[in-house]
Amino acid sequence: MTDISAYIKKETAISGISNTVFNGVIAWLLLRGGDALQWGGQHSFVIDLFATAFLLPFIVAFIVIPLQRRKVRQEKLPAMALDLESHTQRMVSRLPDSLFVNALLFGLAGTLLFAPLALLSFWALAIEQVQPVNYAIFKGFWAGLMATVLVIPMLMVGLRMPTKKQA
Repeated sequence: MTDISAYIKKETAISGISNTVFNGVIAWLLLRGGDALQWGGQHSFVIDLFATAFLLPFIVAFIVIPLQRRKVRQEKLPAMALDLESHTQRMVSRLPDSLFVNALLFGLAGTLLFAPLALLSFWALAIEQVQPVNYAIFKGFWAGLMATVLVIPMLMVGLRMPTKKQA
């Protein structure tokens, strides 16, 4: 279990850092020189945050879960026996085998958890608009945090001992 634990920590760090950089750079490239983003209208950060909160974990799940399943099948990594005493691992044990359903669930988790938290922060800090460069920096760190948190259960789904249907 220690090897799997170290592997999950390493993969989590890689996912967090790469998503921070990629999402920040992409936001900057798309928004540079543009108008400030606001709560509503054509340049709404609300729509962007909800779209990213769904699409990022949805896409990452389609990448991470099959890669881990392949590593277990090829015996490059041992299958992970989930510890049902752990809240996270107990939750992962309840997730289905279907890659598409898991991707949808992770996208939904991002949408229901991370977008509202970001928007609540904007509201609490009375932020009415954000300049593109500031938004790109925020979005990079926000997307990196979301990827860091959600990739842990994604890795566990891919690494968990295969069910009879998967084997």
